[in-house]
Amino acid sequence: MEGKTTFWDFWGTRKEQDALARRISQRKPLPSHLGKLLGNSAVRAQLGKSEMVALLPPVGTEVFRKLTRASLEEIREIEGKEDKILVAEKLRKPSGDLESGKPLPFIFGEPAPEFVNIPLEELDPFYQSQKTFVVLDREKILHRFNADSACCLLTPFNLMRTTAIRIVLHSFFRAFILLTVLTNCVFLTMAQLPEWSKFLKYAFIAIYTLEALVKLAARGFCVGRFTFLWDPCNWLDLMVICTAYLTEIVAAPSLSAFQVLPALKIITAIPGLKRTLGELLQSMKKMGHVVALSLVTLGVLATLALHNFMGFLRQKCVLMAPSNHSLEGLDYQEHINNPAHYYYLPEDVDALLCGNRSDAGICPEGYTCLRAGRNPNYGYTGYDSFGWAFLALFRLATQDFWENLYQLVLRSAGKWYTVYFVVDLALGSFCLGGLIVATLAAVSVERKWARMAEDDRKDKEFVRISQLLKKKEEQEAGSICLTEMQHSSAAEEGVVTQREDVQKPRLACCSIFTDIFLKWSCCSRCWAKRHLCRFVNDPFFDLAIVICIVLNTIFMAMEHFPLTQQFYDQLSLAGLVFTIIFTGEVALKLLAMGPYCYFQVAWNIFDSVIVALTLLEFGLPDMYMFSVLRVFRLARWWPSFNALLKFIAKLLGAARHSALLLAVITLTLAAAGMRLFGKNYKDYVCRISQDCRLPRWHMSDFFHAAFLVFRALCGEWIETMWDCMEVAGQPACLAFYAVVVVVGRLAVLNLFLALLMNGDHRPTSQGEGQNNLKTACNRICGAMIRLKSRVRECTGKKTGRKTLSKIRLNPPVTGLKSDDAGQKEFLALTFVSSETAGSELEDLGRHQVYTGTLQTSGNEDDSQEKDLHNGESSAHAPKPDGRNVPVECFGDQCYECCPILNMDSCPAGLRIWTNVRKACLSVVENKYFRAFVTLVILMSSAKQAIEDVYLEKRLLIRSILEYADLVFTCVFVLEMFLKWFADGLKKYFTDAWCLLDFLIVLISLLSTVPTLLGVPQTPAVQSLRTLRPLRVLSRFEGLKVVTTTLIGAIPFILDVLLACLTLWLIFSITGVRMFAGKFMYCYNGTSEEYFSATDVDNRTECLVLIEQNFTEVRWKNTIMNFDNVAIGYLSLLQVATFKGWMDIIYAATDSKQIERQPEYEANVYKSLYFVIFIIFGSFVTFNFLIGAIIEYLKQRKAKIGGTGLFMTTYQMKCYNSIKRFRPKQNWSSVPRPQNKIQALLFDLVTKASFDIFFMVFACLQVILLAVETSEDSIQKDDILHWMHFVIIVIFTVECVLKIAALRKHYFTFGWNIFDFVLVILFIVGLFLADLMEKYFVHSSALFGVIRLTRVCRILHLLRVAKGVRRLILVLMRSLPALLNIGFFLFLVTFTFSVFGMKNFAHVKKGAMLDDMFNFETFANGALCMFAIGTSAGWDGLLLPLMSVPPDCNPYTEHTGTSIRGDCGRPAVGVVFVVSYISLSFLVVVCMYVVVLLENFKTIGEESADELARSDFQMFGETWKKFDPQASHLIHSSQLSDFCDDLKEPLRMAKPNGVKVAGMDLPLLAGDNVYCVDLLVALVIQARGISGEMDKTALKASMEEKFLAGSQAKDARHYEPISSTLRRKREDVAAAVIQKAYRRHATRATGPTGKSGADAYP
Repeated sequence: MEGKTTFWDFWGTRKEQDALARRISQRKPLPSHLGKLLGNSAVRAQLGKSEMVALLPPVGTEVFRKLTRASLEEIREIEGKEDKILVAEKLRKPSGDLESGKPLPFIFGEPAPEFVNIPLEELDPFYQSQKTFVVLDREKILHRFNADSACCLLTPFNLMRTTAIRIVLHSFFRAFILLTVLTNCVFLTMAQLPEWSKFLKYAFIAIYTLEALVKLAARGFCVGRFTFLWDPCNWLDLMVICTAYLTEIVAAPSLSAFQVLPALKIITAIPGLKRTLGELLQSMKKMGHVVALSLVTLGVLATLALHNFMGFLRQKCVLMAPSNHSLEGLDYQEHINNPAHYYYLPEDVDALLCGNRSDAGICPEGYTCLRAGRNPNYGYTGYDSFGWAFLALFRLATQDFWENLYQLVLRSAGKWYTVYFVVDLALGSFCLGGLIVATLAAVSVERKWARMAEDDRKDKEFVRISQLLKKKEEQEAGSICLTEMQHSSAAEEGVVTQREDVQKPRLACCSIFTDIFLKWSCCSRCWAKRHLCRFVNDPFFDLAIVICIVLNTIFMAMEHFPLTQQFYDQLSLAGLVFTIIFTGEVALKLLAMGPYCYFQVAWNIFDSVIVALTLLEFGLPDMYMFSVLRVFRLARWWPSFNALLKFIAKLLGAARHSALLLAVITLTLAAAGMRLFGKNYKDYVCRISQDCRLPRWHMSDFFHAAFLVFRALCGEWIETMWDCMEVAGQPACLAFYAVVVVVGRLAVLNLFLALLMNGDHRPTSQGEGQNNLKTACNRICGAMIRLKSRVRECTGKKTGRKTLSKIRLNPPVTGLKSDDAGQKEFLALTFVSSETAGSELEDLGRHQVYTGTLQTSGNEDDSQEKDLHNGESSAHAPKPDGRNVPVECFGDQCYECCPILNMDSCPAGLRIWTNVRKACLSVVENKYFRAFVTLVILMSSAKQAIEDVYLEKRLLIRSILEYADLVFTCVFVLEMFLKWFADGLKKYFTDAWCLLDFLIVLISLLSTVPTLLGVPQTPAVQSLRTLRPLRVLSRFEGLKVVTTTLIGAIPFILDVLLACLTLWLIFSITGVRMFAGKFMYCYNGTSEEYFSATDVDNRTECLVLIEQNFTEVRWKNTIMNFDNVAIGYLSLLQVATFKGWMDIIYAATDSKQIERQPEYEANVYKSLYFVIFIIFGSFVTFNFLIGAIIEYLKQRKAKIGGTGLFMTTYQMKCYNSIKRFRPKQNWSSVPRPQNKIQALLFDLVTKASFDIFFMVFACLQVILLAVETSEDSIQKDDILHWMHFVIIVIFTVECVLKIAALRKHYFTFGWNIFDFVLVILFIVGLFLADLMEKYFVHSSALFGVIRLTRVCRILHLLRVAKGVRRLILVLMRSLPALLNIGFFLFLVTFTFSVFGMKNFAHVKKGAMLDDMFNFETFANGALCMFAIGTSAGWDGLLLPLMSVPPDCNPYTEHTGTSIRGDCGRPAVGVVFVVSYISLSFLVVVCMYVVVLLENFKTIGEESADELARSDFQMFGETWKKFDPQASHLIHSSQLSDFCDDLKEPLRMAKPNGVKVAGMDLPLLAGDNVYCVDLLVALVIQARGISGEMDKTALKASMEEKFLAGSQAKDARHYEPISSTLRRKREDVAAAVIQKAYRRHATRATGPTGKSGADAYP
């Protein structure tokens, strides 16, 4: 278990963890064994190194001893010992097994009842010298208390304190407090409390006060350890009580938020929640470096955005003043700041933004682009100050409605700023998000590995103790009791045997009742029952039931709206038939098995419950949802669906505490929001609503507040925060939402990782139902084979009897693996009689041969896949003789059918043919030819990007592109023919990349030939032409690796994906039954508003208005609805991705009945359907799917060996070379100058304080950039300008001083080169930019970028932030793989953009499509695809693509083209968008996996690489002084001098005795210390490394590096006998004993005798 240090090793060990935990929980020593451990000193001596035995008291004493006054006095005497004892105590640690709140270790046995709930002496040796005692509750949980008087009054023997302890530890007391807290939470959810609630409030306060007083009496207040305030959870109790009394005394509205604190007491009342919260807080401590890196990165990006986009979002389309209006009477500022003069798009609250660049948004005629008014979204979205810029960056990092920010910035600043968003998303979202997930996962894995290692240690120690005691018993008694022998044998094997349950004695009447009415034993010999049992247990019975379930599911999925009465009657009849079938199934099984045996199977209970619920549908018409539960029955025969349901059960099982913690946080935040902002929403609702009606998202009541918090946890918080800031002010809302987003997201991520780590993502082992299905299928296959043989006999085909002897009827199956279970079962179930035809046996023989061929080909495919991953193509591999010899051109079957193809009979022709093929092969393998073809592919892809909607107007370019396309097609055809001749048709058409090339060439021919013949191209061929850029995949090895990996994942996760879609099918069918036909509404097309339910109540009244010639009135349906299962799937996908889900929820909550006009929030509780789906259908299924992807990547990594998942072999070699030989220099490598002045400068610049001084100025420079705003005065601009000038002068002086001191060595340091370039850019940006702006062309964008390089100086912080630097090294290690993935994603985006341009260029604009974001040109299409690459706004892109009449006009003419209409193509649009976001999701998951999994060990390994090579050399040189014989060992007495002689950063200055001992170095024979152990300990001290996993990996890495090429032995050849820490304890203990003995001898001799000091030197 020590070698398992990576995520891959941990992944898939859930069963091992559960088995180990089960063994530990059932380990209990026998009473005789425990007696020997307590009374036999020889046994103790043999088990001296056992940590568990060390916890036991000395030999001859009792395990549990009541605390007495005498024992308390002994503790006080020990506590008052000298300083050496205190030093010894500092070097010790308390036992982790005896911590407070943990169950009593099994080594102590079962305590007697008289030792429960009373004070006992300390069990932990660490606390035996301190004033503490322990108490065991009824559940054998250990609790530790302070032995001092509680509150200076109550001693441990006081009756009041012992009673208080009993009350605190009693389960009824804890249950009563929990019930009180839950009751209090119910009242916290009420916005308007009844009058009598104040008395209940006083009761709650009294109960909480009484609880605190009881705890104070039991533990004391604050003096000493384990008192009331020692536990942080009690701080919460104290805050609850104080704020409760304070709110009663002071009526302050700001204190109302503290009234929700009692809800957090749920965490302290449930031990599992308390432990989960503690682990989460520990994880947050490890995230300090990630948080620092995130804040610095977002701060730098926000500063860059501040200076790039300052004031841009205020640029609006303002109405131009009338030409006849006199300028004297026009108030210009009033005109441009009047919102009525702005241009607004329909249904938009904010004015249309514009820009003054050529690629920015333009204004309609009559409007001009001016900077006026406020920023969008109530003025909260902008870059006018650093605070708002940082908020925008944080919004971008969390990807909340960032597509809106993206559109606003590009419309006002220009399309080229897309690069800015690419960088921000890559750094601020994906990289930082990956590091956060990686850090939390690392902490979680480390914690679980530590727990597994501890359990494994306990298990091994228990086995060792049992073995030793068993031998002792055999030696002493010579015989042993059978039961004890079995128990010891089971412990020795380490397997927990499952014993049969002992039946309790039952009364005779009960036994008779069970046999007659439950077991039906009286009918066991009945002929009918035996046949009935055989019938229900037959595999075909299960197959028939599965077919009925599938048919029933299909019939349920056929429900739709509108539904004809005839079709409805047919579906009802089918439902009745299936109900009868499943009821009959249950009845038959009951009759065959009897109730007793039937209900022993869990699946039978599940089936009977579903049948009972479906029968209720006949009596209760409203209960129409239960029949859909039949789909869950498929899990009995479907392993993947069964695994998914078990994974969902994990949410209520292993991850229940994390889920409950998230629920408590949501409850608390919702109640706090309602208390803080509920009144503000009611008082100032007109600020956020035009009709002064509460919006859908508010916090006036608990339900809406909880739903708002739930939405924020789902990732959408920015829009509701705008409303909150508008009605309640900015500071309070910013603080509240910061807590919601940070704490809530952390809790969600914790739950995600808990599910991911604890869940089993692999299908379960085959059960009885699955085996029955296989058996039935095999029987059907056998029957088909027999039928085939009979047909052959009837047609006159003869079969030889000799084949019978050649076929092995029962071949050995010992070598079959689990994957071959189907074949094994098939062979075992096939019955061969003497009348079986020989053809059938031939078929069986061929089946075996075919299966073996498949296995062989599978191995070959694996090897080919590995070669393909490594970038090595076996197609052009040279032969062993060194010559490129072409392979066979055709297959063997071709030569058999056409012997003329074989040219062996014509040697001359064969020689010519071979030479031609060799020439073609040399051309194909030529690197210049490959480069030329790659260039042609790129040019053809660029040609497709140019073919936009404006091409018809550019006749010259169109003609050039047509000829270019013809040339490209000829080149591709020529290449294809050359490959045919070079590789042969057999090899060409068996290579996947060649098949892709052939398909694309064929499509090119299909599009080019009709063009030459004057025939118009079909739309399908035009669409397929866009696949031409995919040929790039086979030209770059990095793309090959990514493509192979992703394509290989699709069939692997297909079964898992189908299981997830089946779960979605259940929700979709439920949605159809709940909402089909209820989303329709009466709509006024002119005002673009809904009719109110009071004006139009239903469809009939709406049609009446239409008949009255109100042409603007329409009875309309939402595009996303639940009218059928297919569109329900699409709606659920929008809900699952949180894009467009709000409109669906709005329509659901407003819906009433079929064809009734919706009413505003008619039933808000219908939204709970979507909440349930988001939890189980989105969160859990996506987690399950991600787990399946990780499982596939783990298997693939095992196949490819040491190569990275998304890296080629060449990239991996280059990275390892760079990592091994990267320069690591420090100032010690630079010689000190001989010149005195230069020497002084050298001493100055090499001091750490010198760099710190200039780092302060670098931070100051960033601060100066951040304080700039769009409303700065001229004086402030001048001050900032001169301050920047001074800082630039300071950095210039630094550069000059370093060059003078270091001379030529200055440019050998990367940081110095970086500083030198920055200084040059500072000077250029300071002078040249102003010069160009004043006297030449206005080019602020270019030189503004140069000026912004000033923020780069802050990167020097990475030199001192070691943890941050380590995280950046993780990213750098992931960079090659991330570049490969990014290149692949770019190619996919390019291809989809071209496809969208070919198919949706003329779609009517709406939703996301406008004049800038559309598919009219490639650039605009790429902007759209980039936005939805993160699934942002894909719903707005899909809506126009699905537009159909009357929402569009199919006859609209487009100038210059023959295309008519502006309608979309719904089917193509859905496939287009869904496939792109699915592929993007897969790619993004792989990007996270690269950071999280591939470089998981790097966080621990790279710390050793941070030390410079000179540091290792310094260590080696110092070691030589103390070890001149190069034995790699020094004596422990030399450690203090050795550590003091070292130089920084490894030096430990004297006095260092305690520090050296605290390193706990292993001591070898002769009290020697091994060099690697000491080096690893010093590195750990210098780098602050924590975690056993990191330390183990570090030691292995250091030993490999330090002893490379050395003849010394490694640590495995040395056996430690002790450690420095243990030896220090022994020395201190010996000194204490000697001093005590001398004191005793002095008192014994008296004042006249010889002193003890003289007598005992």
